[in-house]
Order: sequence, then C-alpha cells, then structure tokens
Amino acid sequence: MNHLQSGSFIPAAIGLTVGVVSAASIFIYHKILENQYHSNLKGAEARIAELQEELEYVRRSQQKKKQKVSQKFTSNDSTYTATDNETDIDVFSTADTDIGADEFYDCSDSESIAAENDIRLSKELNQLDLILKTIDKEASGDFNIQAYYKLQTLVKSHYDNVNVVWRFAKICYKYAEATDNSDTRKNIIREGIEQCEKVLYIQNADLYKWYAILVGLNGDYLSTAEQIKNGVHFKNYVLKALEMQPDDKELHYLLGRFKFEIASLNWLKKKVAATLFSEIPSASYDEALDCFETASRLGHNTPQIKLFISKCHIALKQYSRAINYLDNILKEPALTTADENVHAEAKRLLDQYSGYRSSQDIYLYI
Repeated sequence: MNHLQSGSFIPAAIGLTVGVVSAASIFIYHKILENQYHSNLKGAEARIAELQEELEYVRRSQQKKKQKVSQKFTSNDSTYTATDNETDIDVFSTADTDIGADEFYDCSDSESIAAENDIRLSKELNQLDLILKTIDKEASGDFNIQAYYKLQTLVKSHYDNVNVVWRFAKICYKYAEATDNSDTRKNIIREGIEQCEKVLYIQNADLYKWYAILVGLNGDYLSTAEQIKNGVHFKNYVLKALEMQPDDKELHYLLGRFKFEIASLNWLKKKVAATLFSEIPSASYDEALDCFETASRLGHNTPQIKLFISKCHIALKQYSRAINYLDNILKEPALTTADENVHAEAKRLLDQYSGYRSSQDIYLYI
C-alpha cells in the first residue's frame, strides 16, 4: 500500500505491533511449559535460547526495515507514502523511542500557525484594498486634505506596500501644487520622496512615475549643478516606468518636459553640465515636441501640455502653429490655479508673437 491515511494507519500499526510482541511472548511461554513436561531441564533451556535467538532475529529484521521506511506527510491531507520497495512491511514499532502516538502523526503547530497567518494576512490585504478604493474616490478630484492624512497614516504602517506608497507620493504632489507656503511645499515633496525611496527596489510603473514627478518638483530647491543631476535622475525613472507602461500619457508628457528643459539649457548651464557628465545630456525641441504630441494622442489634452507644444513650435520658429495652440488655450475656462497660470503664460506669448498670426511658413520670417 503506497498511500495511507496517517490518522488510521499509524495507531493500527502500533496496536498490531503490540499484538505481535504479545503473541510471541505467549508462544514462548507455552513452548517452555511443553518442554518442561516432555524433556529434561537442559533441553528446555536450549529451546528457550533458540526461541530467544529467533525473536531477536525477528526484532533486528524489523528494526532494519523500519530504518528504510520513508515517511512523507502533507500539510493538507496528512498522508503517509511508502516507497516501492517497502510494500512487504506490515508494521513498524515506536518502541524504545520517546515519541508518543499522538505526537508522531500530528501535524506540527508551525504549519497550523503559518496557515492562520496566511488567512489573517489575506483578510488584512482585502481590507486595505477597500480602504484604498475609498481614498481613491476622495482624491480623484482636487487636492483633499483628509485623503492626504489617511494615506500619511497608512504609509507609516505599510511603508513597504508599493500600492500605498505610490498613492501617498501622488497625494504629496497634489498637496505641493495646492499650497502657497514654500516651506510646506518643500517638506511635502521631501516626505513623498523619502517614502518612495524605501521601496524603489520594487518594479512598479506608478511608483516610478510619481517618484519622478516629486524629484522634478524638488529641483526648484537645488543649485544649478544639483538641478542637472536631479533632471537626469528624473529622466531615468520616467524611462523605467515607460518600459512597463508604454501607453501612459503622463509619462510621455514628463519625458517631453525633460527633453524640453535640456534643449532650453543656456550656455552657463551647459558648461556646468559638462563638468558633471562625461557626455552632456542632450535633447532637441523636435524630440520634446514628439513626446508632447504622443501624450496628446493618448488623451493628455490639458492646457499645460498645449502650452508646451506651443513653446516647442516657437523654439522651432513655427509661429503660426504655436499661435493656434495659444488661441485654443485661452478659449477654454481656467478651472484651477494651475490653469490660471497657464492662461497668463499663454496670453504673454500670444502678445509677443501675435505679429506672426498670418504666417503660413516659418521661413518667411527668417
């Protein structure tokens, strides 16, 4: 038999073993009496010696076979499995051991505790998912301070949970953009960055995206040299996120921002960059424009991206195209403070380049 339930097999085996030993003892006893009646004392002693040797032989044989038994118990059905060459073994004994019957076939407490921990962890994760879904609804619009506090509390106890961390980074970005206090903004940005850096070893596109965004915002508080290093760090994480999420419109926009800023570096900043890198980070306005237009095709049609598309066209001396985008921006209502800032910038550029409104070809104005 190759597959036996331990709950019935082992107690029966132990009982059968005891029965075999008892039967052997009775057999020996009766044999002694018989020899006492039918032979002399010397013959009886000789026969006892023979029977003892036979019993010892049987005991040694069983001990050898016992050592060959392979016991395999699974945590799910507590089964015993014998190897193919063990089918001739009827019983084995736990005599001369300190293992009790219950202890022998009982599953270990550690397996039971592990199963309970798995169940408890599963329940906690399900509960966390529900909490995060509720927070997602609260934070779906403009900045919500209550959503920030909830995520701030969660991230303290779930600092290694990437789904909590990237949401916290996102709410930190919203908080930083909503506040007018420079010190508060700086602290919130740093808070989000520090939480992200605890789990950057986890490959997650949302984590890398919101980390990169906060890194980009943090550039406002750095020196020129640090800003350039910071920008490269920003780009690297945007590219990592794009590898995992190539159709993310926000990531294409962010990559466009990096390329636009590198293309816009003045002479002084380029000299600084040359001292920091063996090869100066390079990008063109054409590359930046391609990123912005890709983001727009994917559905990123905010006033801000239209503003950067117009700036690229201006840098490429494609003024009429730039003016079309600027006009479209000003036709839309400014719903947020950020929109108001974009409107102000668009109006300034339109006033500056309105003389090219009738232009059909950039080369007419070279």
